Amino acid sequence: MKKTVASIVLVILCLSGCQTETTITTTDLIAAEAIEQDQDVIRLNDRVYRLDQVVTVSSLSLTPVLRVQKIASEKTLKDGMATRLKSGTVIYQEKDDTMFLYVQRNKKWYRYQTIPEG
Repeated sequence: MKKTVASIVLVILCLSGCQTETTITTTDLIAAEAIEQDQDVIRLNDRVYRLDQVVTVSSLSLTPVLRVQKIASEKTLKDGMATRLKSGTVIYQEKDDTMFLYVQRNKKWYRYQTIPEG
């Protein structure tokens, strides 16, 4: 009887230790909602940025921070991914400003603004 109980406990412990825990972050939820609404977004450093407007960047000091790794598929938007930018597109950011990202396409500069949490 003791061996049976010990075996059952051992099996339960093994099975409970083998479960993969799925954690959904606020950023994941924001990204999924943006994709569902068919928005032009980028995910970088646990933030989601939405296309804001065409801008003039001559007065800004921009630094390249990333190249888009790939286009998001379905409802997944991981760090370094975008919904509408081509793979390899360079993403720029102004020093110490995490509110905006900048992208140059067709000789125009586009600003992406972070989507606030909540």
